[in-house]
Amino acid sequence: MNEFDWTMMVGGLAFFFFGLQTARDGLQLAAGERLKLLMGRITNNRFMALGLGALVTIILQSSSATTVILVSFAETQLITLFQAIGVILGADIGTTLVVVLLSFKKITKFALVIFAIGLALENLSKKQQTRYIGSIILGFGLIFFGMHLMSSSAIPLRESEMATTIFAYLGDHPYMNLLFATIFTGVVQASAATIGLAIALSFSGTLSFEASIPIVLGANIGTCITAGLACLGMKTAGRRVATAHVMIKILGVIMVMPFLTNIAGWVNNINDFISMQTTILLPTSGKIAMTHLLFNVFIAIFFLPFIAPLVKLVKRIVPESKELKEGFAPKYLDKSALESPPLAFAQAKHEILRISKIAKEMFSELFDMFKNDEDIEAAIKDIQSKDDRIDMLEKAVRFYLSKISQRELTEEQGTQQIALITIAGEYENIGDYISKDILALARKKQKKISRFSDEGWTELQQLHKKVAENFDLAVTMLMHSHEDIVRKAIRNNEEIKEMEQDLRASHMQRLHEKRIESYETSTIHLDLLSQFRAINYRLLKTIGMVSEMYVKKD
Repeated sequence: MNEFDWTMMVGGLAFFFFGLQTARDGLQLAAGERLKLLMGRITNNRFMALGLGALVTIILQSSSATTVILVSFAETQLITLFQAIGVILGADIGTTLVVVLLSFKKITKFALVIFAIGLALENLSKKQQTRYIGSIILGFGLIFFGMHLMSSSAIPLRESEMATTIFAYLGDHPYMNLLFATIFTGVVQASAATIGLAIALSFSGTLSFEASIPIVLGANIGTCITAGLACLGMKTAGRRVATAHVMIKILGVIMVMPFLTNIAGWVNNINDFISMQTTILLPTSGKIAMTHLLFNVFIAIFFLPFIAPLVKLVKRIVPESKELKEGFAPKYLDKSALESPPLAFAQAKHEILRISKIAKEMFSELFDMFKNDEDIEAAIKDIQSKDDRIDMLEKAVRFYLSKISQRELTEEQGTQQIALITIAGEYENIGDYISKDILALARKKQKKISRFSDEGWTELQQLHKKVAENFDLAVTMLMHSHEDIVRKAIRNNEEIKEMEQDLRASHMQRLHEKRIESYETSTIHLDLLSQFRAINYRLLKTIGMVSEMYVKKD
């Protein structure tokens, strides 16, 4: 090859990105369900948080993705800032895996073989888990092939006077090199891509190890931009997590930038020591990967003992602010979580829990529309307002879940997606029963200027109270799924069916006795019994669907 081929360089970069995304998708499909459980086990043990951050980032293959998830979790108060910082430090170590693999030049020669193996597993295997593993292998094959194309296209740059001048300038101006790498990483949103490009240039002999160190440091700062953008428009907790990540990276770079020459010497000494032990001499690419790994290990070791003071500092930089009172809107539907279906399902479940609580409030207050001594219009207005909120949240949940590509879902996740949409729809139906059908009955009673008999009013309240028990169980089921709740709801349902039949018989008896109040409100009374039964049916349906999704039966 005599001339530098831009098309091959760009094509190699495209293969690299596509392979990175393919491998990430496969890893999430293979371990996505476990990912949600892992993130839910974050504790105040900083070493556990460090290990968890590294593990989750190996699964996601992106420290930016991990940090965005942490921003979302902090926003919804699922984790504290102290916990999040520990995970961030681990995530920065976990993201070095791909870079370490890229440093082995020989592996790029087998890129197409790796790709072929992955393609065969993904398309020929009948086992779902094996297909996911095939997708992971295929993705890494594309990554290595992209590296091969980039490094091959960069070989002529060694003979280019212009390229030599540019790289010499960058080598003599490390801060300019740092700025370039930071901006490039912020644009592509992947530190592995920036460092991978540096490694490709090192393979061709174009980039020296010393000139690559600022690129590594710039890539580490640039990877924070994604999390920084994610916190825009968020509340205090989310902004603090993103700020902590940016601070850690910037402070780490500030500490090491004055010692670039020393760092190069230390890495070379480590390389010499390894060579003495194993007779293996690391090429420039290996030194670049080692620098990336050592930098992230360094900031983890340095900041881990000082998480508590760092939390205080971040809280001073991002003080608790009085949030602007905005219009009613979803709180938990974080778009960044859509990259990981299990996390998106967790976010949607939290929003559905909000819907269920609003529906429960409507059910608890529906009798206010029937009281003669109350401001009926105010009660009706309140019911309609709550129903509008349910309609808006249900629509938001439905559209949010529909954005998850079916290609990214396992069969079980696809079922879960439909179940969550259905559950939200059931609560929306309950809201409609109250705001439309039961409200119409209240209007009818108001127009007739009639009142229920004392016995009839008491009986309606008794059935309402029994259905309310299942409402409580349905809401609890969303928060803490357990088979005991299902059994309790089924027992309540049997009692509700018997009670409804008994109350209908009692009402008919009052009609037989020619009670004037019973005559005037007969249709309204019986329709209310039917509405309560319909609402109870919807509640049982939601409890059953949650049980199928989350409860493990013996």
